[in-house]
Amino acid sequence: MTESDIQIGLEPEEPRGIAAIPSVQIYLLLFLLIGYPLLSVVMSLVNNPDTAKVTSRIGQIYLPSLLIQIIILTLVILVLRRTATPLAAIGLSKEDVNWANLVAALIFLAGAWTMILILRSAIMRSGYIPEKDFLFLLPRTLPEKGFWLALSIGAALSEEIAFRGYIITRLRILTGRYWMGALVSSLAFSLGHLYQGLAGVILTFVYGLLFAGLFVARKSIVPGIIAHFLQDALVLFTLAQM
Repeated sequence: MTESDIQIGLEPEEPRGIAAIPSVQIYLLLFLLIGYPLLSVVMSLVNNPDTAKVTSRIGQIYLPSLLIQIIILTLVILVLRRTATPLAAIGLSKEDVNWANLVAALIFLAGAWTMILILRSAIMRSGYIPEKDFLFLLPRTLPEKGFWLALSIGAALSEEIAFRGYIITRLRILTGRYWMGALVSSLAFSLGHLYQGLAGVILTFVYGLLFAGLFVARKSIVPGIIAHFLQDALVLFTLAQM
C-alpha cells in the first residue's frame, strides 16, 4: 500500500472507538486537549507577556514559544512512528504538495482574514469583550524578525499537524464524525491562547474552526500549513510598511 492509498481518518468499514487507537496515541490526544491549554496558562502566569515585564522579546517570548512548538511536533512524530502510523494518515504526504493546495491556501487565507476582521470589528463594537493589546510583542529588530520567521514556520507545522491532522483524525476514529474533532480541536487550540484575553480566545476558536474546515475539505493539512505560515509571516511585511 502506498501513501496515496491511505485515507485520513477511517473508512466506514474500519473499526471505531477507543480500541481502534493505540494507547500511546490516546495519551498524546489527552495531552494536546488538556495538557496543552494548561501548559499555556502556566506559561502565561510564570512568564506574563506584559509590556512592563518584557525586556527581551526573543528570550522571554519567542524562544519559549518555539520550544513548545518543537516539543509538540516531536511528540506527534515520535508517537506516529512508534505506532507505525504514516504521516499520510493525518493528511500529510508529498503528493499533497501541489498547485491545487497552494491555490486553496491562498483563497482560504483571503476569505478567513475577511471573516475574522468582520468578527473582530463586531466584538470590539459590542464593548462587552475587552481585547488585550499585544502589538508590543511583534518583532522590531532584524534578529527578532528572524526568530519571528522561525516561529511562523514552527507554528504552521506544529499546530496544523497536531491540532488539525492528529486530533481531528484521532477523534474521527473515536466518534466516526469529523465535526466532533473539528469542534474539540478548535476549543483546545483557542484555550491555548488565553493570554490574549476573551476576545482573542473567541477569534482563535473561529480561526481554528476555519482551518479545521479547510483540512476536512481538502483531506490534507498542506493547505493549512501554507495558509498558517503566510498568515504569521505577513506580519513582517505589515511592519515594513509602518
